[in-house]
Amino acid sequence: MLKKRKVAIDAKNKQVNFFKNDFLEFFKSEVNCHTIGRVISYDKAHRRCDVQPLPLQSDGDKRAALTEVVVPDSISMINDIVDFMKWADKFVKTYNGHTHTAPHGETSGPHGPYHVFDKAKEKHAFKVGSVVWVGFCDREMDNWSGKNNYKIDTKRMHSIQDAVIEAVIKP
Repeated sequence: MLKKRKVAIDAKNKQVNFFKNDFLEFFKSEVNCHTIGRVISYDKAHRRCDVQPLPLQSDGDKRAALTEVVVPDSISMINDIVDFMKWADKFVKTYNGHTHTAPHGETSGPHGPYHVFDKAKEKHAFKVGSVVWVGFCDREMDNWSGKNNYKIDTKRMHSIQDAVIEAVIKP
């Protein structure tokens, strides 16, 4: 009868340790999910902004800015509301082309006290300096243009080049 040979494959667990420690850490460092950043520029017309990530690199330097970050309508809409409120305030003040003072205070037109835009509400607008939560799309967004399906030209996944503002943390 033949004797079975004892073969130790990776007896010191070098391969297992490599996958558990080195490879897994490298893999995790290359997959971008979310980050916190500060808006450094905002193109309201194209609904795009540039964001400076707040976490520093391991050497203490700032990370490269995220450019052409998509600003969803749900966030830019806040600015539209603030702009409308400012416009409405100016309109109501000049209703019928005049403002006059009555015994109960300043009024405009026949409807009594006018609305005054609360400057405190303006602080909620999305603007340069806002701290935001940024997510990275699973697949590249180079051909994305809005509501339609789009073609994926690369194998790029979870890239900082495909960033989208998901929330405003501090306006």
